[in-house]
Amino acid sequence: MTRQEGWVAVTQRRVRFPARGEEGDYLDARWMPLLADHRVVLVPGDLGAARRLLDGLELAAIVLSGGNDVPGAPGAADLAPERDAVEHWLLERAEQNETTTVVGICRGAQVLAARAGARLAEDAPRHAGTRHEVHAVAPASWGWPDTFTVASHHRHALPADGLPAGLRVLAVADGGATVEAFTYERLPWWGLMWHPEREAPPGPATRALARLLDATT
Repeated sequence: MTRQEGWVAVTQRRVRFPARGEEGDYLDARWMPLLADHRVVLVPGDLGAARRLLDGLELAAIVLSGGNDVPGAPGAADLAPERDAVEHWLLERAEQNETTTVVGICRGAQVLAARAGARLAEDAPRHAGTRHEVHAVAPASWGWPDTFTVASHHRHALPADGLPAGLRVLAVADGGATVEAFTYERLPWWGLMWHPEREAPPGPATRALARLLDATT
C-alpha cells in the first residue's frame, strides 16, 4: 500500500478506569478543529501498535499532547509508561529525520525540555486550571504580541534557571521565573506550556500551534 507524505502524528493521554478494568487513549475533542485541515494520525499508547500504524508513513510533524505526568518530575503520580515508550520512539525517529517538526503541548513541552536536561518543579497553584499572562521575549513567525493570556493546566513548571544550553526561551511567565515557550536550537522542536485547544475564541496562544503545523504540512 502506498503511504502519503505530510502526516501529523498526535499522541494521546493514557486514561484508566480501574473499576471497569478499562484502559485507553484520550484526546480532548477541542483538538479536532485545530487538526481538521491536516492529515492526522492519532497514535495509540502501545509501542507495538504505534510501530505498525506508522510503518511507512512520512511524518511532517509530531504533536505530543497534554496529560499524564513526566517520569522524574517532583511528586509525579499519573504516570503512563506505555505512552512514554511511544513518545521516546517518536522522538528518536524525529532526531533521525531532522526536518520533522515536533510540537510539545503542556506535558509534551515538559517531555521535550526534560529530554534536553531541563529541571521540572512542582508549581500547581499558579499554573493548574488557571489563566495567566505570558510575556514574549523573542520574536516568532506567528507574530504574537508582547503580552497575552493563556489557558494553563499543568502542575509542573519549567524554572528559567533550570533550562539547559541548547534550548532558546521564547516566552516566560511569573516575572520571568518560569518558561512558557521554547525551541531547540538545532532541531525544529517547539514547546508550548499552555493548552491552545482550550482557547475560545482562538488567539495568540492558538495561533502559535496553527502556524507551526501550517508551515510543515
